[in-house]
Amino acid sequence: MQIIKSLGIYCGSSEPADNQFKSEIIKIGELLARHKIKLIYGGGESGLMGAVSNSVYKNGGEVEGFITEHLVNIEKVNKNIPSVKIVKTMHERKINLFNRSDAFLIFPGGIGTLEEFFEVLSWKQLNMHSKKIGIYNFKNYWCELDKLIEHIIDYKFAGENMKQAYKVIMDIKELSEFLDLNAKN
Repeated sequence: MQIIKSLGIYCGSSEPADNQFKSEIIKIGELLARHKIKLIYGGGESGLMGAVSNSVYKNGGEVEGFITEHLVNIEKVNKNIPSVKIVKTMHERKINLFNRSDAFLIFPGGIGTLEEFFEVLSWKQLNMHSKKIGIYNFKNYWCELDKLIEHIIDYKFAGENMKQAYKVIMDIKELSEFLDLNAKN
């Protein structure tokens, strides 16, 4: 099994209605920094993206971000993070996030987060990679997504192996197991 040295986190760039989401992702940032797992993310300073990147960096961890020219004025470049690269296209942003990450964590977010999840999931189904994918189901946010995938399987538009392509994670303890942190120590 490959040791996870970098984790791509896909999450919302908007401010969540419930501050518990921000508190939880800050804890994830602290965990990554403590275990020297580099955060790979979308480069923005707003919303949950900003919260996790600032948490990792503030706690002595390493962060690498990628943001498009188009999003610089929308998501705002996180100037607290010295290693944010501005790229031209969303494709360039996403391929950098994919290539630099050893595994992926899908934290609550919106349409962009869903799109990023389905991209890495479909690539895994096509055997384009074997990286771990975790869905962080904080406050049961992703329960309907998991049900949708079961629905797709029930109608035979995907095989049962689709459920093995990702892991639903409920809390920090399960995230630690997903990242196999005991093997790193």
